[in-house]
Amino acid sequence: MRLYDQTMDTSSGVIHPLDYRYGDEKVKHVFSQSERFRLIVEFEGRVAEFQSELGVIPAWAGPIISKVAKAGIPLEKIREKEKETKHEVAAVVACLEEASGKAGSFVHFGLTSNDVLDTVMFMQTSEAGKRILELVKDLVRELAKRAEENRHLICVARTHGMHAEPYTYGLRFAVWSSEAVRCYLKLSDALSQAKVGKVSGAVGDYSALGVRGPEVEHRILASFGLKAVTLATQVIPRDVLTPMLLQLATLSSVLDRIATNLRNLHRTEVGEVMEGWAEGQVGSSAMPHKRNPIGCEKVSGLARIVRSLALASLEDVVLWDERDLTNSSAERVIVPEMFGLVSEQLTTMTEVVRNLVLDGDAIERNLNSTKGVIFSEFILGELVLSGMGRAEAHRLISDIVEEAVASKTEFLTLLRDDRVVSSKISEEKLRSLLDPKTALQLSDELIDKAIAEAGQVLRD
Repeated sequence: MRLYDQTMDTSSGVIHPLDYRYGDEKVKHVFSQSERFRLIVEFEGRVAEFQSELGVIPAWAGPIISKVAKAGIPLEKIREKEKETKHEVAAVVACLEEASGKAGSFVHFGLTSNDVLDTVMFMQTSEAGKRILELVKDLVRELAKRAEENRHLICVARTHGMHAEPYTYGLRFAVWSSEAVRCYLKLSDALSQAKVGKVSGAVGDYSALGVRGPEVEHRILASFGLKAVTLATQVIPRDVLTPMLLQLATLSSVLDRIATNLRNLHRTEVGEVMEGWAEGQVGSSAMPHKRNPIGCEKVSGLARIVRSLALASLEDVVLWDERDLTNSSAERVIVPEMFGLVSEQLTTMTEVVRNLVLDGDAIERNLNSTKGVIFSEFILGELVLSGMGRAEAHRLISDIVEEAVASKTEFLTLLRDDRVVSSKISEEKLRSLLDPKTALQLSDELIDKAIAEAGQVLRD
C-alpha cells in the first residue's frame, strides 16, 4: 500500500527517499537520469534534422545525426565522457559527434547548453505535470464520493478549534473537494503556460543561427508540443517556471490542510475519524494500542519541504545580466523533488480519504456534548427578529450559554425557562431552531455544487 512507507533497500546504496520510499513511479521516471539524457539526445537529433531541412547546416548532415540520436547513446557512455569534459551537454555532444562521423561537426550547431537543458526541463515538467493532474483527479473523485456518502451525517463545525455550529461531514468533504478542484485548474493553467522552450543561442538573440533562427526554433519546439517564450537570454526567464512550482506548493499546502484537519479529528479525545488499518500493521513498537494517523502525518511533513523549495524557486528568478549559474544547482533539486514529493502526498491522501473510517457514535457524542449551545446564533437571530436589540439579545444569550456550560444543563431547558426568551419565542419554535436540519437547509445544495464542480474536472 502506498499509504505506508516502504522498507528501505539498503543494498542499492541509494540516499534520497525519492529513490526508495516516496513518489509516484511515473513521475520519478520522467526525472530519471536515463530519461533526461534520452530527451537531450533526442533534442539534439531533432535540431540537426530541422536545421538540414532549413539549410542552416548541409542537407546530408542532419539525417545522419538524427539517425544516431534515435538509436540512442548509452547513459554509461555519456557519464564516462562527462568525467573528461566536466560538462554534461558537452559530453552528449562529444558522444553524438563521435558516432555521427563526418556529420558530427554539425552536432549542436548554433546552440548553447541551455537551449538543450531548459527545453528538456520544460518537457519533463509538462509530462510530470500531466501525471500530477491525474493524481489530483483521483483525490477529487474520492473527496466527492465521500461528500455524497456523508451528506446527511451531522457533526459539529469548529472554528478556532472550538465548537461552532451544526455541520455535516458531507460539507466537510465537499469543501476539501472544491479546494482540490481549484488547485487542479490553477496548476493546469500554470503547466500550460510553461510548455515552452528556447533555441535562440548564447544570449537569446539567434546570432549563431542567423535570420533563420526564429524559424528553426519554432519548427523544433512545435515538434515537441512547445512554444517559444517571447524573449529569452541564455536561459528561459525563471518567472515562467516559478508559477508552476508555486502552484505545486499551494496544492501541497491544501493537502496539508486536509491532513491536519483529519489528524485533529483523529485525536483520542475527538475520535471522529480513523485512518484505515491494514492487517498486521503496527502503530507503535512500544504501545500495542496505538493507531496513529501516519498517512496524514507524512503528508504534513512533506509539505514543509515543498514549501521551502517554493521559496528557493523564487530566489532563482534573480539572475545576473543574461544569466548566471546560481539557479542550475538549485533547480536540479527543486524541480524533481517538488513533483516527486507532491505526487507522494497526493497518492497518500487519496488512500487516506478512500479508507477513512468515520465513527458515528463519536460524531454524535461530540455534536451533543455542549448541550445545544452551538445553536446560540439562531436563537439570537430570532430574538432580533422579534424586536429585541441585538446587543441586549447577545448579552442575554451569552448569560444563558454560560449557565448551561457551568451547570451542564440542556440549552433548550434554560431557554424555555427564561422569562424574556419564552415571551418572544414559543417552545415549538425553540425546538425548531435547535434542530440541526433547520440550520442545514442549504447543505444539500452546497454539496451538490461541489460534486458538480468535481464532475467537470473529472470529465476534463
